[in-house]
Amino acid sequence: MRTPWRRAWVCPRCFRTLTRGRITYVCAGRPACPDDRALASADPRAGSAVCGTCGRTTTRLRCAACDGRLPEGYLRTPGRLVALAGPVGSGKSTYLGVLTHELLHRLGAELDAALLPCDDTTILDHHERYARHLYEERHTVPKTAEDDAGRPLVHRLRRVGRGRFGRARERALTLVLLDTAGEHFSSRERMEARLPHLAAADAVVVLVDPGDLPGAPVRGGGVPGRSGEVLARVLDHLGGGGKVTVPVAVVLTKADLLWPHLPEHSPLHHARRPGPLFDADDRAAVHAELRALLRRWQEDRLDALPARFCADYQLFAVSTLGAAPRRDGGLGLGGVVCPHRVEDPLMWLLYRFGVLDRERG
Repeated sequence: MRTPWRRAWVCPRCFRTLTRGRITYVCAGRPACPDDRALASADPRAGSAVCGTCGRTTTRLRCAACDGRLPEGYLRTPGRLVALAGPVGSGKSTYLGVLTHELLHRLGAELDAALLPCDDTTILDHHERYARHLYEERHTVPKTAEDDAGRPLVHRLRRVGRGRFGRARERALTLVLLDTAGEHFSSRERMEARLPHLAAADAVVVLVDPGDLPGAPVRGGGVPGRSGEVLARVLDHLGGGGKVTVPVAVVLTKADLLWPHLPEHSPLHHARRPGPLFDADDRAAVHAELRALLRRWQEDRLDALPARFCADYQLFAVSTLGAAPRRDGGLGLGGVVCPHRVEDPLMWLLYRFGVLDRERG
């Protein structure tokens, strides 16, 4: 059962709900027009407004609560905010950089979808914060600084699917992906103070470092139990003691460290079957395999917590780079990024958001 859309749009800068009174037009004629005041009389639903100073027509919208500009066309498609969570060192920034690159290139073509950045900030941030390090310098993405989190990557995803009776139907989604600093998850107080977007998120992806799991057959620099503590803190924050109503993906990173310890037939060895449909059978097989592994490692808290407190959750295992990086952060495998199943959480969420159909098998 797909998760229903539960709220109106939120500002991707301050994460407040965008009611009509919180959306204003501003003139796009600068520097010719010196007037950057809000055009308060304009109705955002009209699609444009005329500046009373220079007479130019503008489509530029701004959030009146934080004064931040809204991405072009942001209100014309459903918006979904996906937040990443996880402790320091779980690989959130590197994962987001590789996931976005895959979506812009290989996965976009596979889904027969067009993915366009919604603003110049997204284009610049994607290159400077992620792509430059990974694909030019061949290095992991530097750790997100505590004061550098909160700038989202905003993309518009459009694809043509088949509706009832085989008719073509365009599906569009504004996808907001937000990185976070791991230090913000060290306490409930810091989460509430530094991560206002969590309460506005339409889905949360919690990254887990296998090195944090004492029972896992890998050696890492993680802190035992740390990822479980972060997961518990996030679920408590989202649910307020009750059920978490948004989809939650619990993702074991660095799956390449697990491969030598898995049987040959394990679905974690194999890539998802390519195609523009959500493969529910493959998803069920991976989820079941991870539940069994967590029980074997006596780490079933990572499954028991979301099973109890989430209305909708899934377990995932990904290898962001394909091999462990060197001690200096340089990429292994000759400096080439070779991701494995990094798109699985997003495919599941796109299905939940109504953008993908389920494969009929």
